[in-house]
Parts: sequence; structure tokens; C-alpha cells
Amino acid sequence: MSAADGPVVFDPADFGPIPRSAELRKWMRKVRRGKADRTFWQQFEDVYLVVFALAMVGATGGNVVRHLNENSASCTTTSCLLVLDYVPLILFPLLVAGMLRILLSVGPVSGSRATGFWLLATPLDRGAVLMPAYRLVIVVAAVIGALFAVVGFAVFGASLWFVIEATIVSTALLVCVACATVWAQQSPRATRWALRIADGLLVLAAIPAVALAVESRENAFSPEPEAVLIGRAYSIPGSSSGLPIHQQRALVIGTLGLAVAVAAVLMTARSLRRLPKPSVVAGGELLAGMAGAAITMDVSLLADVVAGRHWRTVGRLKSRRGRGERVQAIIHREFRRVLRWPRRLIVGAGLLVVPYAVAGTGYDVLVPLAAAFAGFVATRPLMDGLRSVCRSTGLVRALGMDLRDLRVAMAVVPGVFVLLWTTAAAPALGDAPTAFAVAAGILSGVVRQASARPPSYAGPLVASPMGAIPPGLFSQPIRGFDLLLLCLLPVLFDLGPLWRYAIPGAVLAIMFSVRPKTA
Repeated sequence: MSAADGPVVFDPADFGPIPRSAELRKWMRKVRRGKADRTFWQQFEDVYLVVFALAMVGATGGNVVRHLNENSASCTTTSCLLVLDYVPLILFPLLVAGMLRILLSVGPVSGSRATGFWLLATPLDRGAVLMPAYRLVIVVAAVIGALFAVVGFAVFGASLWFVIEATIVSTALLVCVACATVWAQQSPRATRWALRIADGLLVLAAIPAVALAVESRENAFSPEPEAVLIGRAYSIPGSSSGLPIHQQRALVIGTLGLAVAVAAVLMTARSLRRLPKPSVVAGGELLAGMAGAAITMDVSLLADVVAGRHWRTVGRLKSRRGRGERVQAIIHREFRRVLRWPRRLIVGAGLLVVPYAVAGTGYDVLVPLAAAFAGFVATRPLMDGLRSVCRSTGLVRALGMDLRDLRVAMAVVPGVFVLLWTTAAAPALGDAPTAFAVAAGILSGVVRQASARPPSYAGPLVASPMGAIPPGLFSQPIRGFDLLLLCLLPVLFDLGPLWRYAIPGAVLAIMFSVRPKTA
């Protein structure tokens, strides 16, 4: 048997030495720069606009946070101090759970299909090739942790050194979480366990939120004890007795947090070569699809990209026989479809922490608004079936029903979920008319967004700093939220119970009576 009939064995002597990843990236950078068609000043104009916009948003947001911090710090009731006691118990589990779910849905280390085909399938060091993507993940996790800690603790009147300590802990914690997701990416079983931990943290965060809401309502009008006032004065930055202690504690926490984060980053970097190529390429495809959905400003398409990635990883499921005919059969199939992905129900239950947490802070005016947006986020993933039907004329014809009737039938299961969700959030909302307005706003908003047509590119273009934009893109992101805010108008303007029933009820009746427009 000749040598050509045997297995192919790679011999560096036949092809030359394997290039290092740094040399390959240097060559790719040189090729890209040789094909560049933009001058330095053209690129500088774009960078300047981005930096200027970020500076304006940062200055405005920082000023708002500073005023909220001053107002909260001047509060002398027991309820105000309860917020600082419960905020870490609510914020940190939510941050960790959210970071776990977001990073694991992407990869977190990802690469394009070209990278997977041309680089990851070669004898190159896979860890060195994926190192830039890994560094980007670590930096993004650190920035998100610091930003959420600064805003989350400063808004509720925490002192300067307390905010610094919370920022250090949050940054180190999310960096370690990012490293844990990279380890979990190496095994499907580890990924499943990480997602289960994220679901448990969402449920865990709801416990202190409910306790905060209940205890704050009991102590809403009770004066703050003198000992508590003394403790708050002790934590004010600039006091002669508290400043050295806070500096020492921040130094110790910062040193420990930095040491743990650096050790986790270095240890995880050595395991990059064990990342499977399908997982890396799938994350790159997901990011590309999400970028396309963001460019078209289509929120529904963005949700479809994430759902498509999930079902591709699941592969196949056991089919079950349906029940009933026409409307009954559709409702049964929608119910079965929702149960095929039960993690979305767990996330929706975890979002109950939002209205209770806002109610515990004492901002009662914002509770219905926060509950409505949280319920919208919890219910929107359950509308995939309606969106598929409304954007497929052939599927509507195959089902043999009018599109208006299909929309009503496919809204039954999400409507039951909205009813249960608002019932669980009713103690934070206060009364039945407000709960009805919130439920009507959530249901009408998600149904309108799921049944909306694709973005329209017809008509003249509109000039903007980002270039020419079709006018149909401007209305795409607000579809659904417009009906949500319309149903909340009687609550926001503090109208009577009759208006809180009449206006949301009329919005629901009109929306379900109008036939949706197909693509």
C-alpha cells in the first residue's frame, strides 16, 4: 500500500513553520490598511462625534445621579436606610444572573465563520487566536460592573467610599463571572448548569425585594432612630472619624478584588485553546444577526435571532399530538410551545423583583411604569408564534383562519401569563384599577409589537448625522411601547378608577378588533 492511501499527517517540513498568532494578526492588519479608502481626518470626524455624544450623555447622566444621591442622602426615615441594606442583596444577584445569561447566549468568546474556517481549523494556537475576543469580554464585563454599581448605589444616597467599595466588588465579581462563562463554554453540561444557577439567582433576588417592599410600607412614616442617624453621619465622606477607616477598608477590598480577578483572568486565558470551534462560530453568527437586527431597529427580529440560536443548540424535541380543532388546537399548541422553553417563564418570574424593588425605594409614582416595562420584557418572548404567523402569508393560509382570529387565539396563553404576573405584582402596585391598567398595557403592547409588519424602506430618505435613514425605521422601535404608555396615562396622571378601567379596556378592544396588516 502506498503512502498516499494512508492517513494524512501534518509535517511542518512540507509547509514551513507554523506562524504565530501575533505575526498573523500583524499581516492581516497590514493588508487591511493597504486597502483602506478613508483618510485619517474622515475617521477622526466619526470618532469625534462618538466621543462628544458619549461625553454629553455621561455629563447629563452624572448630573442626574448626583442630584438623586443628594436627595436620597438627605432622607431621615428608616425606609431610606432600608434601601441601602437591601440594594446589595438585590443588585448583585441580578447582575450575576444577567451577565451569565447574556454571555452564555453569545459564547462568550466568539468568532466569525471566516475565523472558524481559516484559522481555528489550522494548527495555529487557538488560545492565541481567541485572545483578543477574550480580552474584549473581560473589559466589557468590568465596565458594566463598575457602571451598574456606581449608578445603583449612588442613586440611593450611599456615601462616596461605600460607592467605591461596591464598585470594586461589582467589577471583580463580574470579571470572575465572565471567566466562569468561558469555562462553561467548553462543555454543554457546564453551560446548562450555569444557566440553572442564573435562574436560581433571579428567584433569589426576588426574596429581598419583597421583604424591602413590605418593610418599607410598614416603616413609611416612622421617624429614624437617633442611633441610625449617627451611623449615617459617620459614613458621610469627609468626616474626620470615618474617612481613614473607609480608606483602609477600600484599600483592602480593592487589593483582594484585584488579586482574585487577575488570578481568574490568567487561569482562564490558559484554557482558551480548549474552546470548541462550533461554539465559537455560533457566537459570531449570533452577534452578526443581532447587529443586523439593531441596524434595522427591529426589536422582534432581535428576539428571533436569540430564539433561533437556542433552538439550533437544542436540535430536536419529542413531538406530541395536538388537541381540539381550529382555535382550541392553536391555543393548545401555543401552550405546549411555551412549555418547551421553561427558562423564559423563570426569567419572567424573576422580573417580579422590579416592581417590588421600586416600591421598596419609596418612589411609588414609578412603580406602575417599572412594573409595565418589566412585564413587557417578561411576556414578549412568549409571542414568537404570533410573530411568525403575522410575517408569513402562506402560514396564515395554511391555518385556514382569518389573521384577526389567529391573533386573538395566539394571545390567550400570553394573556394568562400576564394575568398571573400582574396578580403576583399587585401588592406592589397598590390597587386593582392600577393592576388592570398595567396588565392591559403589557398585553396590548406585546401583541402590537409581535404582529407589526417588517420595517418599511419605501418613501424618501431622511437626512441624519448617521446618514440617510428610511422614515419607516423611526417608528419600528416604539411599536408596542406606544400602547403601553397609552394604557398607563390614567395612572401617570392620577385619574380616577373609572378612567383606569375605561382607557386600557378601550385600547384592548380596538387593538383586537382591527385586522393586522401582513408583510
